[in-house]
Amino acid sequence: MPVDLAPFGARSLVWVGAQLHLLFAAFVLGAPIFIVICEYLGVRLRDPRYERLARETMKVVVMAYSLTALTGAFFTFTLLGPYRDFAGYLFVRFYPVFALYGLLILIETVVMYVYWYTWEPLARRGKGFHISIGILLNLLGTVVMLLMNGVGSFMLTPPEGVERASLWDLINNPSWSGLNLHRFIANITFGGFMVALVAATLFLTSSKKEDHAFYDWMGFIGNFIGTATLILLPVAGYIYARELFLYDAALSTFLMADKLSWFFEVQGVLVSLLFLAANYYMWLSTQRIAGGARFAAYMRRAFIAMVVASAVWITPQNFLPDLTSPAPLGVPLTDIVIPERAAFLGLMMAKGLAVTAVIALTLLNYLFYRRALATGSIAWGQIDHRSQYVLIALPALAVYTMGLMGAVRELARQDWHVYRYIQDTSPYWYAPSLAYTSLMLGIITLVFFALMGLILWLGFGLGKAASP
Repeated sequence: MPVDLAPFGARSLVWVGAQLHLLFAAFVLGAPIFIVICEYLGVRLRDPRYERLARETMKVVVMAYSLTALTGAFFTFTLLGPYRDFAGYLFVRFYPVFALYGLLILIETVVMYVYWYTWEPLARRGKGFHISIGILLNLLGTVVMLLMNGVGSFMLTPPEGVERASLWDLINNPSWSGLNLHRFIANITFGGFMVALVAATLFLTSSKKEDHAFYDWMGFIGNFIGTATLILLPVAGYIYARELFLYDAALSTFLMADKLSWFFEVQGVLVSLLFLAANYYMWLSTQRIAGGARFAAYMRRAFIAMVVASAVWITPQNFLPDLTSPAPLGVPLTDIVIPERAAFLGLMMAKGLAVTAVIALTLLNYLFYRRALATGSIAWGQIDHRSQYVLIALPALAVYTMGLMGAVRELARQDWHVYRYIQDTSPYWYAPSLAYTSLMLGIITLVFFALMGLILWLGFGLGKAASP
């Protein structure tokens, strides 16, 4: 029985620590991939903007890395107190994994600081070597992610015969590959949107015309990477969901049609808003391109169609909280069930077509945007300030969505620490309500952005006079 950490509750503290650690870890993994690619493009295209983008983003990553470690330590200590027995079980079964994890974190930290502090010394004659260090940094970060995904996915889809299973069987469990794919793409998406956040913040706080031009361009690049990989996320999500369905159909029913179904309704709203915000930014961007107005009209129509597709996506079959709950007393069933003539809107086929339409329309808008760029010159820095607020909203939506889907994945275990193997007998064995989950995610999102604001203030406010 875990010790309660009043007044917050043990699960709430563990939740905050784990989610903050995962958010910072996603940033320091996804952003370096983006950084190294930009550094390479700077050399390849001989465009100094890519070099500056890579370096300024890396400055944020170096500072965020410390918070990744601190939130990881906070999570570990809160976990070892109230859930010490289960934590001990995981450490025993996965001891080689945790030992390798610790070693790789140490090596990754050294490589990260070498990559950062050799940027200037290797700028002239050792650029290829410096990029190689960045590639090594990304490889180490990816392996660290794969190791921890093995532990996390094991808790939801343990292999048959857990006690007799080898360490590799525990790691290579039925949902490991799907989680790896989904989280890897999501980290790059998150990294791109976070770069856009940094750019938008610096755009709004800069007074120099040349800085406006650069940070406008930087926000465009970050949004492009974030949106391009966001298009792939629904596909990766379906692959992951299919692995869960093949593992246990009852598990998938609990996720999609039972107590967690309304979590997916909120997820549909959030992902729809992500796509709509990204497309709205492209529409605003088109207006600063000479002759782009004629393409903006087509993009507006595509945006309206996307709103309709999103409405189909989030249409539920009924308004009951789960499969077993009866209709409230005095409320006829017809008032909480979609009318028969519109019932097809609640089916997975309609939702699949709606998601496909949202993705296809996003690609269409991007083609319009590329066509506008090809036919007219762009005035960097002369963009509507609303676009920068969109670039700030995008990572906020991404953080909240990542937290929600992480909660869904954990709550899918129901009253088990390890699904159908080690039962959760703590006072927190039950799945919390959507309202409570939303409140927790709101708190976590605010704390994360407050910490990121502190990083930007220290890195580009107090330290602005002394450039790295």
